[in-house]
Amino acid sequence: MKRYSVEELSSKAAEMRAWVMTAICAANSGHPGGSLSIMDLVAALYLHHLKHDPAHPDWPDRDRVYWSAGHKAPALYVALGMAGYFDQRPVTLFDQPLPDVDLHGVEQAALLRRLGSGFEGHPNRLRLPGVELSSGSLGQGLGVASGTALALRLEGRDSHVYCIMGDGEQDEGSVWEAVMGAAHHRLDNLIAILDRNFLQIDGNTEEVMRLEPLADKYRAFGWNVLEIDGHDLSAILEAFQAAVDHVGSPTVILATTVKGQGVSYTANACGYHGVPPKDGLCGPESLETAVCDLGVEDVLTPERRARVLAAVAKYQEAVDAYVEARLPRFAHDYWWNHGETMQVEMDATRNGYGRALADLAADPRFAGIASDITESIRMDRFYRPDGKTPDPEREKRFFCLGIAEANATQVAAGLARAGMTPFIGSYGVFITGRNWDQLRTTVAYNELDVKIADAHGGVSVGQDGATHQALEEIALISILPHFTMVVPCDAIETEKATRAIAEIRGPAVVRYAREATPVVTSPATPFVLGQANVTRLRRESESFLEAFDTVLASDYQNEHEDLAIIACGPMVPEAMRAAVILKHEYGLETRIVNVHTVKPLDAAALAAAGREIGVILTAEEHQVGGFGNRVAAALCEADLGRELRFRMIGVRDTFGETGQPWELIKLFGLSAEHLAHTAAEMLGKL
Repeated sequence: MKRYSVEELSSKAAEMRAWVMTAICAANSGHPGGSLSIMDLVAALYLHHLKHDPAHPDWPDRDRVYWSAGHKAPALYVALGMAGYFDQRPVTLFDQPLPDVDLHGVEQAALLRRLGSGFEGHPNRLRLPGVELSSGSLGQGLGVASGTALALRLEGRDSHVYCIMGDGEQDEGSVWEAVMGAAHHRLDNLIAILDRNFLQIDGNTEEVMRLEPLADKYRAFGWNVLEIDGHDLSAILEAFQAAVDHVGSPTVILATTVKGQGVSYTANACGYHGVPPKDGLCGPESLETAVCDLGVEDVLTPERRARVLAAVAKYQEAVDAYVEARLPRFAHDYWWNHGETMQVEMDATRNGYGRALADLAADPRFAGIASDITESIRMDRFYRPDGKTPDPEREKRFFCLGIAEANATQVAAGLARAGMTPFIGSYGVFITGRNWDQLRTTVAYNELDVKIADAHGGVSVGQDGATHQALEEIALISILPHFTMVVPCDAIETEKATRAIAEIRGPAVVRYAREATPVVTSPATPFVLGQANVTRLRRESESFLEAFDTVLASDYQNEHEDLAIIACGPMVPEAMRAAVILKHEYGLETRIVNVHTVKPLDAAALAAAGREIGVILTAEEHQVGGFGNRVAAALCEADLGRELRFRMIGVRDTFGETGQPWELIKLFGLSAEHLAHTAAEMLGKL
């Protein structure tokens, strides 16, 4: 492997930044800010300092690098490509080679966030050589690195373990547990690299959650601390060597950097934490401008960029064919808005949450707690009811606690114990998973009035990949005593659900998605917490919504349908579309039972469907059974007086994937076409 000089590293770091921007622009998604800020450190590590062999990624005596800051995956992929890890790797779609896709070496990083490419939204060690740890949930890498450092010491290997962290990540309490443990065990073969760029999603780190004096904190725990300019390559290499030479304690390199370094419009811009170039390929904030800013037009020429992007487009054609081949076919195309009739509007369910919060937060009994993705999950509407203008009275009841879900839950519990009703929220995987013990023991056991925004649920989170796709929360929350859980079907129902949980006492969760989904209810559609709705297809219409009638399940009179689809969340619109397919293709009538309140269940509505129909299909954008098993249990406990045919649709005992939201709905068998196909099988129509 070539060991680059300082002068060569400077040139390579600029080129690597350009490849990062190429990949993010090609994906129209990703995290440029941190990927650019850390690039000098990464170039020095992978192209000069590290003891590794790209031809033999599992060489036992290699140094290990754990990317705890997994969202900086574009920098990791480019570093691996530049170091030679992909020189002999063919382009693949779920391990199947695609020889016609002309991408070689580092160029393959342009497949960032494409389904089946291996270059996932967050690193997956099972998909790419050179990736030591699948990551994405902040605050976990340093503890894993400590464990590997212990193992290497036990084996007597002269290798080091590097852990790359972000500064916002230092909010997580798990980081400091690992800091304490590594110092206690004197792990001098452990080297943490901390990208100190002073920005996280919600703003400056010192405004979100003050970290300084960071160096003194690490020293107080017993670490060797090196403070450097993270863009000075000579200083970086000297620090790496000093860390290797140090004996008796772990080392942390606090590298001061500029977020978005090297590109004019991303430099020190908080807004470019996780968005692609706003102008795409050309314009003031574009890939073209980035390449020019970095001075690498001779390497990433317009012709080469065009060839790479054309190859990415060819790869996407293969993805499209792969996904479409898994979609059941019918006589007509029933996909959303593909026909001249049955048109539906799209809106993100998170917007419904934001609208409700904007109204509710005027009441002084409510408090809000931010966990660093405030605007994304619409928590900012608590203190900016119009989405733009802060309200000073609301702001004083809104508290930033940074990337620290466990602490946010505990603080919320304290607010509730003092008589307030706090709203907290984050990605579902973090706000109902990482802090489950706090939810169980502190919130549920004490019956405290804490309201939780379980945001970005399901595979429809899309390109962020498996680490950020929450598929377990229904099971995790519905098993807890005293909790109410609502999984609304669209933006309008999300607004109603949020208002409803605000008015009951005790802990409650509302689960909603990030991407726009069909709006299949109206302000007039009934909504009663704890009571299911029944929806029936009545007619062909210009409007999809107007083709259906919806009533409370308690008001519904049996129409002797052929089957019932019992669904929650975004699977309700799919169930409605499945009813259209089943009617047109087979003349079958479907009762859609919208169980928006999954805890407590409307057992009477479920029993009625079982007793009156006897053919039940459940649907959930979740690990199969989280919802379906609850429905099955309710049916088993009911006196149905008949045999029951029962099937479940959901994600089947696997993690999610990186891909476009609708690609993943098709890939995981969650579409109306899959529902209709399964229903037809159950009824002997296939």
